[in-house]
Amino acid sequence: MFGNFLKRGSRNPGSAKKNPPIVTPDISRVIKPATFAPEPLAALDEGKLVEQAEAAVDSYADQFEIWMQTDLEALCAAWEKAQAPTASPNDYRALNTCAHNIRGAAPSYGYPIVSRLCGSLCALLSRTRPGENAGLISVHVNACRAAVHKAGNYSESEAEAVCDALERKVLGKPVAA
Repeated sequence: MFGNFLKRGSRNPGSAKKNPPIVTPDISRVIKPATFAPEPLAALDEGKLVEQAEAAVDSYADQFEIWMQTDLEALCAAWEKAQAPTASPNDYRALNTCAHNIRGAAPSYGYPIVSRLCGSLCALLSRTRPGENAGLISVHVNACRAAVHKAGNYSESEAEAVCDALERKVLGKPVAA
């Protein structure tokens, strides 16, 4: 509709002269100038700002586990759907979206290993068609599940070794023994 309006206006170049100019209303009576004067950046206490930011993050800390669990459930459900014989490329895209979301959010939630696993899963899914690489996808999803459920109660070196092995497998490189 707007496109038609523009076309009509362009066909009749004299129409602009017939229409009076649009008057912009004075809104200064309604919107008053700001009376708030922010502190100059130099006057801000960096330590206080860091404290406030940490307090804000800490206030959400109880929610991080719930959010991570919700994201993991979405990943598992998407993988279950993608394993169906009738799975479509859209089902694999949905699985990739879940993995991508976790990859971005997991470090903030305190799950860096899960982020790394989902990064590897995203790389795998970018080259996977429905029905392909089911075993390797399952290993990724199950590793994510284990990392979330153990939530820091695992050996960092073991977690790194699992990530290294999966990343090498996804890249097609031999896995170190």
